[in-house]
Amino acid sequence: MSKDLLGWDLKLVDEELGSDLDISFTGDLAKVGEEYNLGQAIVNRLRTRPGELADLGHSQYGSRLYELIGEPNNERTRGLIRLYTQECIAQDPRVEEVVSVRIEVPKENPNRINIYMSVLPRGKTTILNIVFPFYLEVE
Repeated sequence: MSKDLLGWDLKLVDEELGSDLDISFTGDLAKVGEEYNLGQAIVNRLRTRPGELADLGHSQYGSRLYELIGEPNNERTRGLIRLYTQECIAQDPRVEEVVSVRIEVPKENPNRINIYMSVLPRGKTTILNIVFPFYLEVE
């Protein structure tokens, strides 16, 4: 099996107004590979609305999480967050199995939902854990 099964991409860093490319210590564009690349790709897919990349040939890429912005923080909404997250992760062909998706609401911010995901990447034996903050209200 290929050593680079999970691939490589340009590394993104989150900033206040969005994401930007990262610069390596040599001054070149930084890269991210393997499990880190898959984790970055899953987060990017969760942030993207389906259809946003249709012009690039990826009409199904993305998640439906944006549909839940403005919804109340209740069991129904949290169940939909879990479902939409599972559907989204399963779209990535590098994911062998979605092991778990767990939802938590931090006490200090009831508009924030922490989505804890555990996935098994194809060709790997170690579970990849990702935490994604999702906000029901725009702050």
